[in-house]
Amino acid sequence: MSIKKLMALVTALVMTVAAFSACGDKTVEESLLNIDGEFIDTDGLIMMTVNGVEVPFDEYRYMYNYVEASYFSGIDEATWESNPEYFKSLLDYTEYLTLDNCWGDILAKEYGLELTDEDYAEIDAYMEEQRNSFDSPEAFEEALEESSITEDLLKRIVTRQFMSNRVYEELFQKEGAQLSPSDDEIKADLAENWRRVYHVLILSDHFSGEEGYEDATEEELKAAALEYAEEILARIQNGEDLYQLSQEVGEDPSMSGNTEGYFFTYGEMVEPFEKSAFELEVGEISGIVETSYGYHILQRLEQTDYVEENWDTVREKYVNKKFNEYIDNLIETADIKYSVYYDKLVHGSIR
Repeated sequence: MSIKKLMALVTALVMTVAAFSACGDKTVEESLLNIDGEFIDTDGLIMMTVNGVEVPFDEYRYMYNYVEASYFSGIDEATWESNPEYFKSLLDYTEYLTLDNCWGDILAKEYGLELTDEDYAEIDAYMEEQRNSFDSPEAFEEALEESSITEDLLKRIVTRQFMSNRVYEELFQKEGAQLSPSDDEIKADLAENWRRVYHVLILSDHFSGEEGYEDATEEELKAAALEYAEEILARIQNGEDLYQLSQEVGEDPSMSGNTEGYFFTYGEMVEPFEKSAFELEVGEISGIVETSYGYHILQRLEQTDYVEENWDTVREKYVNKKFNEYIDNLIETADIKYSVYYDKLVHGSIR
């Protein structure tokens, strides 16, 4: 399952809980839009249209309040007024979250996809679970009202997440999915543009705090770490196992107990690490590779058999990466049409 896909659904559920706890001083009746001192009737108001998918005001407002409560809480009005970049950031984050919530509907519209009866049954079951988590129907309604959210809006947000999951399955995940490469194409790309390595990392401040280095400068610490890394490299060149040394002296926590190493493509590692990995032949060990983290010694690992033996996991990782890149590009290039009120928003316009 894609990390983004999974997190999209989790985000909706977490946001709901957060809204119940963070926005208790607002009610649905007070959820008005104030533009230039005038309260606007928001009934039926479409705040944004993204690639033809409409985002009603109540949904946009929900995202806005979630972002404000999560990332901008505690800022007083004087600070908002003296720091206009804060409000721009609030709008930018809200827009991104809104788009991230509706990309499934965008692609469903483009590719003619619909939710299944099973999806709708799961949505209804989730809504029922939410109702039953309260002592009474009245308590559920009260919690919704205190959170400035309606049951209709809650169901709409969750439905969008189910649509995102359906789109992911149909367009990317299942065999023969329209937007996923074939298995042969994936394997060819993996062979050319991915690498698998172990490494030993000695941090630049490896000796920080140790006896004799209490007053050492940053440059002195780096020099000592480099000297130590060179000693480790010599031990490897004299026959000691790189993986074993990565467990004994290496300082990358992600290597602890990691017998498979890193399997990655361009753009995922810091540049010197990446460059070295792609220059090595299978089995070859690098010299000292310096990065912002410290000093690395890499060994390139065999990956043909690894891919075959772990095909389902590798394919899922590959497809998820392509999927996330596709969705990121969709969000970045979305055709957004805003309400006439959007450019008039100031802090306090949405309550």
